[in-house]
Amino acid sequence: MSDYVYDLAKKHHSVRKFKPNAIHREVVKKLIEAGQMASTSSYLQTTTVIGVEDVEKKEALKEVSGQPYVLENGYLLVFVIDYHRHQMASNKQDVNLESSFESAEGLLVGTVDASLMAQNIALTAEDMGYGIVYLGSLRNDVMRVREILELPEYTFPLFGMAIGEPAEDEAGTPKPRLPLDHVFHIDGYSHDEQQLEAQIETYDETVSNYYKARTNGERTETWSEQTSQFMNSKQRVEMLEWLQISGFNKK
Repeated sequence: MSDYVYDLAKKHHSVRKFKPNAIHREVVKKLIEAGQMASTSSYLQTTTVIGVEDVEKKEALKEVSGQPYVLENGYLLVFVIDYHRHQMASNKQDVNLESSFESAEGLLVGTVDASLMAQNIALTAEDMGYGIVYLGSLRNDVMRVREILELPEYTFPLFGMAIGEPAEDEAGTPKPRLPLDHVFHIDGYSHDEQQLEAQIETYDETVSNYYKARTNGERTETWSEQTSQFMNSKQRVEMLEWLQISGFNKK
């Protein structure tokens, strides 16, 4: 039994600084092919990936995201939930499937499909020696992204991914994750609240020490502090409206 993929996955961290070397489109196509082989619910294949090569479009997406690496990377991908092709297929079969596209279940299926495909691509890219960073920040203004990428009805830009050769001074390291026993429960959700709280407390100390070491003491926050602050702020409050305008989550 080989631990190659396990060891590769354990090394993952987000890369936010890349060398100014473009990734050839043929390499990108191989990444997409690897992504296509991810599991897809009921063979629906509800994902389209848009490669953004036009500099003006990348600059516009950078304005949405606010992150420089949206522009400064080897290649930029945007993952789109896509039921437009299914609408065309349903028209060909003379059936009306809009209630399926517009359902909460349809949204979940599309989200899972896109995420599985993206992770296949990420792992393949890292195997090739590239680094990646996911770009949920493209959802800062979904309607603007739809306009930039000329997306039709029943499509939704879920997230982006910047790929490239890590810069020489890119010094990212894997962030410590929650304890295995905290996220892996046997035969049902654990209701030992005392144990769960103790695991979070231990993890908070681990995360705080990680930040202290990474920043020479400039950052000391715990995981609980960081996540509570983030989730307490209003995040993209227009999202339901944007989803419904795009044709999703109407039922």
